[in-house]
Amino acid sequence: MSGTAEGARNNQVYLKQVPQGLLGPDDMEVRQAPVPEPGDGEVLIESHYLSMDAALRLIVRDSKDFLFRVEPGDLIRNSIAGKIVQSNHPDWAVGDYVVAGVGVQNYAVSDGTGLERCDISKAPLSAWLGGYGVSGLTAYFAIFDACKPQPGQTVVINGAAGAVGTMAGQFAKLAGARVIGIAGGPEKCAWLVDELGFDAAVDYKDGDLYEKLVEAAPDRIDFIFDNVGGHVLDESLRWIALHGTVLLCGSTSQYSQDEMAGPKQYIWLGTMRARMQGFVVFDYADRFETARKHMSEWATAGKLKFAEHVFEGDVQDFGQAFHDLYSGKNKGKMVVKLPAADS
Repeated sequence: MSGTAEGARNNQVYLKQVPQGLLGPDDMEVRQAPVPEPGDGEVLIESHYLSMDAALRLIVRDSKDFLFRVEPGDLIRNSIAGKIVQSNHPDWAVGDYVVAGVGVQNYAVSDGTGLERCDISKAPLSAWLGGYGVSGLTAYFAIFDACKPQPGQTVVINGAAGAVGTMAGQFAKLAGARVIGIAGGPEKCAWLVDELGFDAAVDYKDGDLYEKLVEAAPDRIDFIFDNVGGHVLDESLRWIALHGTVLLCGSTSQYSQDEMAGPKQYIWLGTMRARMQGFVVFDYADRFETARKHMSEWATAGKLKFAEHVFEGDVQDFGQAFHDLYSGKNKGKMVVKLPAADS
């Protein structure tokens, strides 16, 4: 049974060249192909939303250091949320909603490996790429398992207006901590406080960041939730508390750099007997459903918001949307909503 429109084509986005600086439309090439036909044991997925993830810039670097590297001529790796429109698989039916890592394209065939079923009665389909998906799960386990802040402690979230940061700040508030966000621009800072309930927000683009952190956190910083790295992390490290924790979740300031730079202010880790550790959410895969249950309950009670920035377009707009993401135009998780998406 086919649910594809007559005459439908499959637009796909390939990496054209290794980018210099920001990754944008000029670094990508759109190709058109026929809609693929699923074979035995396969399904055809129609993409409704494209996930926008800063980590893509990391794997298109001219480096062989990364496991999931995308090279010129490769289909851009990416997650989509969509609907199964043809099925020859016993476990998947036409009409099922799924998240799939099938790359940037309108249609993709899958044998079911790696597909995640989406219950849109619990959260909208787009949220399964963001707050209810990997971004929210990352924030959930980073806060509640890796950091475990207590009431009265101070948590600083950098990249606070992004997909992970918006969720991490809300979770830290639910844990009873005092939460300070670091973001770019007065509008984002006001939004974090007024809309998401952060206790304070600091604009890293305006003035002395270190002095602003000292003012916002007079008793020092117990937890630094790092999504950015670079200067923002360094200035935060100068004000880490005794036995504080730095959680390395991302380093977006470094992804487009020719030479990545580590923290310069690490001496404060020794002075304050603090610790710095890396974090990868897939270590907690067996507990994802428990986390989502809690998120659903909090969202229903009005205690949690899935912040989302929707870029309406089509597959060929992916390059511009990614450039917008990396330029900081989003508040919350950015997704590209495709024409096929249910209204």
